[in-house]
Amino acid sequence: MKITITGGSGFIGSKLSELFLSLGHEVLVLDIVPPNKNLERIDFIKVNLLKESVPQGALECDAIVHLAGVNIFSRWTENYKKLILESRTKTASALIRAVKNSHHKPKVFVSASAVGYYGEGGEKELDESSGSGNDFLAFVCKQWEETAKAAEDAGMRWVSLRTGIVIGKGGGVLSKLIPVFKMFLGGPIGSGKQWFSWVHLDDIINIYKTAVFDERLTGPINAVSPYPVYNRDFAKAVGKALHRPALIPAPKFALKIVLGELANAVLVSQRVIPKKLSEINFTYSYPKIKEALEESI
Repeated sequence: MKITITGGSGFIGSKLSELFLSLGHEVLVLDIVPPNKNLERIDFIKVNLLKESVPQGALECDAIVHLAGVNIFSRWTENYKKLILESRTKTASALIRAVKNSHHKPKVFVSASAVGYYGEGGEKELDESSGSGNDFLAFVCKQWEETAKAAEDAGMRWVSLRTGIVIGKGGGVLSKLIPVFKMFLGGPIGSGKQWFSWVHLDDIINIYKTAVFDERLTGPINAVSPYPVYNRDFAKAVGKALHRPALIPAPKFALKIVLGELANAVLVSQRVIPKKLSEINFTYSYPKIKEALEESI
């Protein structure tokens, strides 16, 4: 198959490109920066889809995986919030519009999304049928998915992967946490009683692969481990893997001073369950947090 990946040079995109190449497929990466590795059979086009047209030939593929979007972990000024939204929705809209105007029709459009869709969930289990939240990230995810759903009007199967916090080597949340814990400053966030939904890097790339090839998957999919944990237990597990204590909490008021509105996204409780993946008997490599951290640290 020929697979086009937007944002293919990022933490998830680079590993996904490697996986598809290892399976014998052709990969075209659309990104503003080149892939880190010079992988055999990978093509790269430098493009900013917010400002430039979809490159000619980018849609001559069997599948589109849309990962593009600026990092949410920055201070949320009004301008940056606008960029968070538009870097996801306008780029998806540009791709789908280009497909509608093209003679070639990819079979599937797989878009990133996030468990931020659900907002504050408390103790409630959240599956794909649960409603959206009321905060900014929930609004972004809802708009993101509604934009991606237009892929169906262009004749493609549509999948949006509501991804939890990704745990893996070389990036993601652990790249921020490990130095803190090594300085004996690690601990739970806020009360530590909020649910933390996560997924290992190996599992998320296999979920993307499954979404591309398995026609049983359509619409929103919770791309998380089947075993969410409390934030305090996650902090303890990180500390244990690093042989460090996890005693120093990050107070709510301090997070709001440092992070501003972003603190609300960090402090929410989301007990997300991957119902649709369970229904197709998806097999996880690292379903439990202990094994996931041991492999990643």
